[in-house]
Amino acid sequence: MSSSIDPSNGKKRIQAVQTTLEILDALRAHGDAGVTEISKEIGVTKGTVYNHLATLEENDYVYKDANDRYHLGLRFIDVAHHAKSRIPILELARTEVDKLAEKSGEMALFTVEEHGMGVCLYVAYGEQAVQTPLYVGHRSELHHTAVGKAILAHLADERVAEIIDTRGLTEITEHTITQKQALLEQLEEVRKRGIAFNNQETIHGLVGVGAPIKNQHGSVLGALSIIGPSSRMDEDRLQRELPDMIMRGVNVIEINSTSL
Repeated sequence: MSSSIDPSNGKKRIQAVQTTLEILDALRAHGDAGVTEISKEIGVTKGTVYNHLATLEENDYVYKDANDRYHLGLRFIDVAHHAKSRIPILELARTEVDKLAEKSGEMALFTVEEHGMGVCLYVAYGEQAVQTPLYVGHRSELHHTAVGKAILAHLADERVAEIIDTRGLTEITEHTITQKQALLEQLEEVRKRGIAFNNQETIHGLVGVGAPIKNQHGSVLGALSIIGPSSRMDEDRLQRELPDMIMRGVNVIEINSTSL
């Protein structure tokens, strides 16, 4: 069994497992694909791709249609269900996110941090909500979203530095913070106020307000956010109305989570 050392972190990688993951990523990105396409994309032989796909199909992780096109299998839904079950506040967060979406009329969401990335675990849409590429399971860097900055602001300094060093500060729009010192200064403001903002840093024309959810020991468990078009976000709504809504939701989750 071949393996290699990842130069970025010094950890050993099993090549066969890495190939399987790259195949699954290719299917996730394209929706469906054939053996030849995947082979070209990940740079391994068609025989290797076919053998990996056959193993995945045998275990229900991929599905081959009548045109010999491969798709991700529905078994991943079962895997996702069990993965989400380790987040004890998820059900509480769902209820509050639904309320935020209904009251604000905008899109609301619940996000947690894993491996230095923000992972959206629940999203709800109000009557006026805009449609975005966001979905349950969507992963994004933390530095350019309101929920991400709300989470970063309440992690240990060493962890924040590690995430920045590992993930970088990618420029998504011209409004994205890409300088480490500027981000750290904004995180200090978030800590003081308890509210984070995304000023068109992820998608042009969209702004977001977010707040962290913490346990009784002060550790951050995730964050709630409301996102809407800048055209509907006057100063009062952005600085008072939406933060107040979010903080009420956070309060409910934090109080009820003490018994979990």
